[in-house]
Amino acid sequence: MSSKREVVSLQFGNYANYIGAHWWNIQESSFNYNPDHGPSEINHDVLYREGVNLNKQVTYTPRLLLVDLDGSLKHLPREGELYGNSIKRTPHSDANSEDAVKKIKEDLQNMSTDLEVVQQPQAPKHEFQKDLENPVVNIQEKEYNLTDDVETWTDYLYARYHPRTVNVVNEYKHEAEKQTFDTFASGVQLWKTEKFEDEFCDKIRQYVEECDFLQGFQTLFDCFNGFSGLATECLEHLNDEYGKANFAIPVYSPRNTLFKNAGAAMTDSIRVVNSALTFHKLSEQASLFVPLGTCDRVWRQFGAARQLPALNYQADNLYQTSAVLAAYLDTISLRYRLRNAPGAYSLPAFCGDLNNYGRKLAAAAFALPFAMQHDQYLIDCLDKFEGPIFTSLTPNCSIGTDYIIQSLCVRGIPRERLKRPLEKAKEQMRMAAYKCDSVSEMFQLYLQCANHASMAHVASISMAMPTRIPFPSEIFAEDVTKLGFLSATTKRQTDEKVISVPTLAAVQSSSELGETLETLHREAKRVKIAKLHRYKAAGLEQDEYAEALEQLLLFKDNYEDNFEL
Repeated sequence: MSSKREVVSLQFGNYANYIGAHWWNIQESSFNYNPDHGPSEINHDVLYREGVNLNKQVTYTPRLLLVDLDGSLKHLPREGELYGNSIKRTPHSDANSEDAVKKIKEDLQNMSTDLEVVQQPQAPKHEFQKDLENPVVNIQEKEYNLTDDVETWTDYLYARYHPRTVNVVNEYKHEAEKQTFDTFASGVQLWKTEKFEDEFCDKIRQYVEECDFLQGFQTLFDCFNGFSGLATECLEHLNDEYGKANFAIPVYSPRNTLFKNAGAAMTDSIRVVNSALTFHKLSEQASLFVPLGTCDRVWRQFGAARQLPALNYQADNLYQTSAVLAAYLDTISLRYRLRNAPGAYSLPAFCGDLNNYGRKLAAAAFALPFAMQHDQYLIDCLDKFEGPIFTSLTPNCSIGTDYIIQSLCVRGIPRERLKRPLEKAKEQMRMAAYKCDSVSEMFQLYLQCANHASMAHVASISMAMPTRIPFPSEIFAEDVTKLGFLSATTKRQTDEKVISVPTLAAVQSSSELGETLETLHREAKRVKIAKLHRYKAAGLEQDEYAEALEQLLLFKDNYEDNFEL
């Protein structure tokens, strides 16, 4: 089998790109440039590609296509910052661009005296982005106020993208007061325009043709607006054209970001209808889909923020909440990104383990950080644990406990923290878990005891998740140490930053999701689709909506407790 086992990534929507920016930042923070440390446990070639820019410089960029609305990029060029004129990431780049504009103006005015030249004002760069261009500044030693002054995801993007990565929808403006890209149907309509579909599909094809052994696709998208329709149409194309595994992650922003003209009731109805249509389409087109959000409810109204122990984040802050979700994705995706992994550690196997009996919808659970004391062994930590070891990150769904199938990824717990050596074991010797020789094996035993009649696959790596700038390390409580473990006796100094944390992520398939689908169907059936005129204007008929709801109800039947493990 090829050592690369490539995956192509897709991102649709502004909040998805908030999450994606953090996700790619986290991955690049994991790169190991020290040859003395040996090869990384993570095979970064799964999601990254090597290339050469016009200056003959080797580049390493995500194998990624993203879509956002006009006005969302701010300073970021559509062709990225590694190719073409924007390769010069120096403090003088703005001056160079001003000279170029001046020259263009002069040339055009010489061509015609009747021609008016209007220069678009240049978007200001965030302080963090300016410092990335300044070799004198060490961004890890400087204080930034990213939580309060980030305007969009490009403000804190550390990773650099390939020229074909960024795709802008010119027909709609980001945060426009008028025409908004808010309905599932408008996304479907946009996909069917010849210009968008042909160009986007051609870029997908170029990535696929570069792959030696394509595992499949991972698709991250906003579920609450028009990008839901755009993404699910793309999934249908991927199935028709390539027939590979597709892991879909519909995400929910913790606040309304596109519905400027609608009242609260109208906004809630649009979100419910978009969700119902999306879940129906994903039940047909995705290999596995896992909804993500930091609110405990999102159907009719936003619920409370999920409470993760040792974490203090602002519930409606896009920069902070997206970091939590990105940390989850970086951990759970390790299952198909490990180096020298067997076939069970692949994207198709990951999806296949969880989608038995047509259960393509699964739930997310996360521990950030994993609650382990800085002087504790894992065997003692699990023995003394009370309650669930992680928190649900799937809205309108609780953690399953019995009759579940799940896949877990653990990172940041070194082997020497597993248990005491034999000569010092003492009371640990009496525990059945002392026979376990790996972190994966010990978690496997714990889950067998904690979850009745359940199955679990556990993967683990010793490297913790990096949380250096621009990750919002300020969200960690004072009792979280610099290396992400807990301390019951000492508090972290205010000027000391958390640089890495152990994490535990899970994907669960359980009967709890039947209730999730039931509540979505109930809310969607209450909506009078005829009163939502933008759906009809975009081509959605009442009969089509009714059929989607009927299929959603049939999909829910897959989660009845009538199966055998």
